[in-house]
Amino acid sequence: MDRKLTLIRRAQEEQQRKLITMEFKLNYVLSKMIHLTHVKPNKEELSLSLEQWQSNSNKLEQQINKLQLSLERRDEHDKKLEELLASSQLSPQLKVVSDAKLEMPMKQISNESKLLDHEYVQPAKAGCFELDVEQRIDGVYKFLEPELNEVQRDFNERYCAFATDGVAWTVIQRRSSNNNNWENFNRGWDEYRTGFGNLSKDFWFGNEFIHKIAYRDDYILRIELEDHNGLNAWAEYGLFRLDSESFNYQLVIGELNENSTTPDALTYHNRMDFRVTVDDEACAGWWLDDRCLESKSNLNGQRIIWNNWHNEYSLNASRMLIRPLNISPADITDDSYDEDSS
Repeated sequence: MDRKLTLIRRAQEEQQRKLITMEFKLNYVLSKMIHLTHVKPNKEELSLSLEQWQSNSNKLEQQINKLQLSLERRDEHDKKLEELLASSQLSPQLKVVSDAKLEMPMKQISNESKLLDHEYVQPAKAGCFELDVEQRIDGVYKFLEPELNEVQRDFNERYCAFATDGVAWTVIQRRSSNNNNWENFNRGWDEYRTGFGNLSKDFWFGNEFIHKIAYRDDYILRIELEDHNGLNAWAEYGLFRLDSESFNYQLVIGELNENSTTPDALTYHNRMDFRVTVDDEACAGWWLDDRCLESKSNLNGQRIIWNNWHNEYSLNASRMLIRPLNISPADITDDSYDEDSS
């Protein structure tokens, strides 16, 4: 618990630092404006400068407001967690009198911890790859402003996972045989397009969202598998791209990473269209051709299939993750996101 509070305080201090930086930038812009009032440029130059100043100041003000809101929310979480922690640290005499009374506070602390583990608000960041690599906390993160589709799923709400060294990955698929997490993947075209499931459990992020993330820049794809005995395997592909709906969300995949611990099962599906067939679970929710029964993989079908790795009937769980190819922690700065590019 103490470690969790320390991590929260670190995140809080980091956002305070960024807020100070943004205020400094705003003051810098204001000083430029004051300078312009003491020189005599022509009317066109002055008008253009005024417009640029207004635009920049508006952007900085919006980002400052976002950071302030995030800091307020973190303050509330921090205070509540400290109160719950304090309520659990009773004297030995009280513990002897009634251990049963401790059960409720401890459960509340556990639930609060789960909330903090799985939901974070990061309005000044654009995606999982911008998260602090020092903290490395997996969970559901809310970036920027909500951007809802027709079924009210938020493009900027994502499950981020520090599955490997380096920056965080965006999870675009998760599936398991756990009854508590179970989700029906036998869905129609629209549901695969908009996404379904709970980001904290089993889900498909949504073809339109995946396309929107990966079509601008080169992304890496990572596949993680687990059998019923807990044996894990993974495969990474050096390029991942999803075409638009006009082209049936066609898959573009690169070469398999030679260090992968499972054989290639996705190259076979390269350049195939995404396909759904509700009346045939074996041929649904994947990049398939007319010979779908001969396909090498399908993580969304009736069973989790990956090139018969460890026998398809014993596969228990799968996860698909993506992150930018050309990025490192050193590339992430306070200016890495420009609202004009959103």
